[in-house]
Amino acid sequence: MVVQHNLTAMNANRYLGINNSKLSKSLEKLSSGYAINRAGDNAAGLAVSEKMRSQIAGMTQGVKNAQDGISMVQTFEGALTETDSILQRMKTLADQAANGTYQDDVDRDAIQLEFDQLNDELNQIADTDFNGVIVLNGGQMADGLKAVNGKFDYANYVRDPKYLTSADVNRIDAQLLDDPQTTNGSTKADTMWNDLNANWKRNDPTKQKGPDSIDFTFEYDATNKKWTCIGATNGADKDQVKIDATANKNGNTDATHTENGGFAFGTANCAAAVDVVLDGTKLQNGDKIVVTVNNPYADKYGPTNAGAEVVDSTGFKEGAGGKTLAQANLTVAITGASVTDATMTDTKNSILKAMDGAEFKFTYGAEANDTTDGFKQIGLTLSDGTVVNPPTAADGVQKITLQDGTVCGVKVAATGVTTIGILNDTGDDLATIIGTITPTSQGDMSTAKNGSSGTVTYKIAVDAYAYDNSNKPNAAVKDVNTEVSKSNTYNNATAPLTYTDHIVLQAGARSKDAVDFTFKYTSGGLGDLKANMNCSAREDGLGTANLKLTDQESANYAIDRIDNAINKVSMVRATFGAVQNRLEHKIDNMNVSIENLTSAESGIRDTNMPTEMMNFTKQQILAQASQSMLAQANQLPQSVLSLLQ
Repeated sequence: MVVQHNLTAMNANRYLGINNSKLSKSLEKLSSGYAINRAGDNAAGLAVSEKMRSQIAGMTQGVKNAQDGISMVQTFEGALTETDSILQRMKTLADQAANGTYQDDVDRDAIQLEFDQLNDELNQIADTDFNGVIVLNGGQMADGLKAVNGKFDYANYVRDPKYLTSADVNRIDAQLLDDPQTTNGSTKADTMWNDLNANWKRNDPTKQKGPDSIDFTFEYDATNKKWTCIGATNGADKDQVKIDATANKNGNTDATHTENGGFAFGTANCAAAVDVVLDGTKLQNGDKIVVTVNNPYADKYGPTNAGAEVVDSTGFKEGAGGKTLAQANLTVAITGASVTDATMTDTKNSILKAMDGAEFKFTYGAEANDTTDGFKQIGLTLSDGTVVNPPTAADGVQKITLQDGTVCGVKVAATGVTTIGILNDTGDDLATIIGTITPTSQGDMSTAKNGSSGTVTYKIAVDAYAYDNSNKPNAAVKDVNTEVSKSNTYNNATAPLTYTDHIVLQAGARSKDAVDFTFKYTSGGLGDLKANMNCSAREDGLGTANLKLTDQESANYAIDRIDNAINKVSMVRATFGAVQNRLEHKIDNMNVSIENLTSAESGIRDTNMPTEMMNFTKQQILAQASQSMLAQANQLPQSVLSLLQ
């Protein structure tokens, strides 16, 4: 019996600590649901479990990545669905234009309008992106931006210089060229044309009128914000072209042309004659533009002679010794000073057109020995259908509005002499006579003789009245590089071209589980391809960029080219479909693996709740028993007191 060391209590206390520790661990497992909460719980199991967890986490994210990949593939494949629809429509248009029942300059031009719009939309569709990823455009956006290291950097975008087309130009004003000058029949365009070549002048018979038109080529300097004329065709001197970048004319609201990139050009004696209005945000250093100015010296014709023919002589009776039908002939006298090639105008031309083919109806009434009645006009129908009523008074003038809107005056004398011309300011007389119709060519028809009578209708024929409005001075942008594409031969396809683009999808827990999202196709069997051909889904890659339907031969050529494009798109779509199917199988496989690995990891890591509850109950009882025994052991040293009594 000792009192310094209570070994029994120490033993009970040690077991109490052990039991409390086991009880605590059991309680921790029951509370967390994990059999392994620290490495000490199961070191080997922890290592295996963590590797399984890594696989499960990687495959779970891989499933999400693969699902994103499917979404991306569906986005691009959906875009190509519309590309296919456009190509099918193009094929229809090509088949339509290849038919021999269409006119090139009317019907096929209308078909080409739609074809060009469809080509533009192909480029827009090729720019389809998925979260910034673009794979269909071959590395070049529809607006010309090219990819650098696979990225489209709009912030620092500098496109290649190009020829501007009519689509890049807001408008061109050239009304100044048609402004009259003091010299008879000339305009300011005459001066500009003469400045460009001293040997071109319309009003000087010793000189030439020059070519039909001139193409001026201008180049843009972005540093100095100025345009320079670098070329002029057909013998024009480009050095005589003067450019005014600050001109502000014809309704341009900008302070200067420099701000919007536009410019006006002319010559020393005809400054700022043509106004080119642009949008400066679209300009790039080195851009060029070709402006065509037509020749204002193109011939304008005034009528040189006129005649008449009898179209109806119903009721005409020739009296004894009177006038014969052959004598009843008319002439049209044109006032030379009023209508010449230099003084022809739209108004004069409209009047002459109305005269050409006009029908004049006259009566000739006279009894025997009656010398008072002669030819009298009873009707006038102009060639455009305008009916002029007979005059109510001799020498009266009537205001007539032709069907094209031109206002003119018709004056009919009692003798039947008819004059047509331009009204004066008050409208009561003719300021300028354009044509005079008088029945006097075979003799004096104003007086009837010896019983001739009846009704005679004449049709007037005015020769050489043509006046071409298109020959007015004008300017327009010339679209360059629009030639019809030429057919390649199948011999050009000596080496099939392979086109590849790819994206890597991490669709698994291991690096080798990555899906190299690659679509690839070759030109073999697709027709006549060049070795350097761009195979993107843009118009140039599909080979539709330069196709024309403006003539039957070109339309026929386009049919096979569009078939090739449809085949290419179908191959890319098929590749997209194959990748999508692969990714779907990948997802199914990973989901099964995730399930199996999770089950295995659960067997190692998760708490078996019933078993652990049994263990917890045991440890709880042992802890309570240890505590009770410790209390008993603490009472044992008190027995020593009985010896001390």
